[in-house]
Amino acid sequence: MQRVAIDAVARESGKHGKLGTLRRQGFIPAVVYGHGMVPMSVAVPVRAFERVRRTTGESAIVELQFEGGKAITTVVQEYQKNPIRDTYTHVDFLSISLDEPLTSRIPIRPIGTAIGLKEGGVLEHSLYELDVQALPLDIPEYLEVDVSDLGLKHSIHVADLKLGDKIKVLTNEMATVFSVVAPAVEEAPPVPEEGVAVEGAVPATGTAPAAGAAPAAVPAEAAAKTVSKK
Repeated sequence: MQRVAIDAVARESGKHGKLGTLRRQGFIPAVVYGHGMVPMSVAVPVRAFERVRRTTGESAIVELQFEGGKAITTVVQEYQKNPIRDTYTHVDFLSISLDEPLTSRIPIRPIGTAIGLKEGGVLEHSLYELDVQALPLDIPEYLEVDVSDLGLKHSIHVADLKLGDKIKVLTNEMATVFSVVAPAVEEAPPVPEEGVAVEGAVPATGTAPAAGAAPAAVPAEAAAKTVSKK
């Protein structure tokens, strides 16, 4: 995991009005908890946090640095965003130790071109993240999987991935990550044979119904006129 630093300030747990003031001043209200510490209310600069998210993605070790040289090693546990403005409204930081295993999820990316595509197959990406456990600095930002040798109707499973002895994989080893499958073919509707009546079809004007078929229904108005002629 990449290691980055963000300046942070301690804040009082306040009402919504104080949180709104913080946001207008360019800060995101946040809280730090975990690893035997009492939860601590903090705030981090919006621009610094957005820059970290753009450059490191979902997984990064974030050093929260305070005045006086105090620092807390964390990871982003959860965050909230305004769905309309697409802005961060709150962040939860989880305090961690670099000497203790951490459970995390890492993205999976394909590299190469599967040979099965030349045979008319389609590459299916079934698993996008892998659950792992390792020391924080041993967890990669993402995992690249070479799909070049993947032929038609062949698959790569979690058990086939190579991550080394320092990383424990928690995802089911039988789960499929990538596979090359035959493209789906839509079947055309069956064409009725000539002379065979199709259920629900109305005979054309001037044609006789097929043998054994029930006579066409006579409209009520026409039936009434027929009766009146007698």
